Amino acid sequence: MLFIVKNRKEVLWSSLFIATGLLVGVTLSITPILRTFGTNNDEHKVVIDAGHGLPDGGAVGIGGTIEQSINLSVAKKVEEILSVGGIEVTMTRNDENCLSFEDDGKSLREMKREDMNERLKIIKKSEADLFISIHMNHFEQPKVNGLRLFYDNNHPQTKELANSMQEKMSEITGAKMYAVKAADQSLFLMKNPPSPAVLVECGFLSNPEEEKKLNDEDYQSRLAWAIAQSIKDFLENS
Repeated sequence: MLFIVKNRKEVLWSSLFIATGLLVGVTLSITPILRTFGTNNDEHKVVIDAGHGLPDGGAVGIGGTIEQSINLSVAKKVEEILSVGGIEVTMTRNDENCLSFEDDGKSLREMKREDMNERLKIIKKSEADLFISIHMNHFEQPKVNGLRLFYDNNHPQTKELANSMQEKMSEITGAKMYAVKAADQSLFLMKNPPSPAVLVECGFLSNPEEEKKLNDEDYQSRLAWAIAQSIKDFLENS
């Protein structure tokens, strides 16, 4: 892949991602060494949210893929890239489970409500500059595919971020783009977020070809790199 960069800082950031192997789906194993290649972003804080979590698995792909697992995989890749780049990252979840406290007597609805409230607490406590929620999409017509990004209405600058992020994701993966939209008020974490927020739908699990791509480590790494690069650019210019 050819990187066209405008200054030394961009060369450093791009070289960092190539060195980690994340663009080709290689597991990062030299994080401690690469931390010396920071980009002076230590003052920035970002919350990365892997949507859903068992027992709420989210959307189920046409081939049986469960959304929450792909969300977590992409989110962890974004976390790793940003952390190596010197940005402080807080994850809302780090395993396959939601954030509801264990209680056999709770209904799924009660667990989801508790889960959302716990995520909101994490965002508030972090005092983050940015909140990014990672999801996969689903539609009744299997032919539908592509990226869908939503921004929160409380922070106008997030529309620009959503647009630039989607363009970068499409550029590096070839995925189809739709017009970014203001998040529906029914989306709890996007209704009144304490930090500027973008919800990223990385693709449609209901589309057979896209489901296969979303399960691919290399494709996930490309999505993660595009998301991380967009976050970095936003933080440096805001």
